[in-house]
Amino acid sequence: MTFVATITALSTRFLTERSFDLIVAPALADFELDAAAGLRSVAMARCSVLVAFVGAIWEDAVRGGDLATFAGLVCIPACYYTFFFLLGLPEGMNRLSSTIVAGLVLAVITLSLAPAIVCFWPDRDTRNTPTER
Repeated sequence: MTFVATITALSTRFLTERSFDLIVAPALADFELDAAAGLRSVAMARCSVLVAFVGAIWEDAVRGGDLATFAGLVCIPACYYTFFFLLGLPEGMNRLSSTIVAGLVLAVITLSLAPAIVCFWPDRDTRNTPTER
């Protein structure tokens, strides 16, 4: 699967049609134009498309007005997992290395974001795609 096809598939799944048309599609067009002309490195062009994709996700989250609810849904499991990680450390955080602490923080973030994203993601607009008969 190509980079453009991957971003398009992710956009179809997670973004509204408005965000895709106004933010991601122009970035993809610039990427293809730059890649064909050799104006910039491919890595820089891909980075700008990824920034546009993340910006579109942010736009959808903020425009929906549900960002505070989403943050609350993330905080609930974050507190839950943090409590049990700290409960399992009999001598506290003082004796842990920074690598282990960073791993625990990453685990709490991942365990907190994943269910909230899956359960809370807003319904996307239906795209105008031709139907097969």
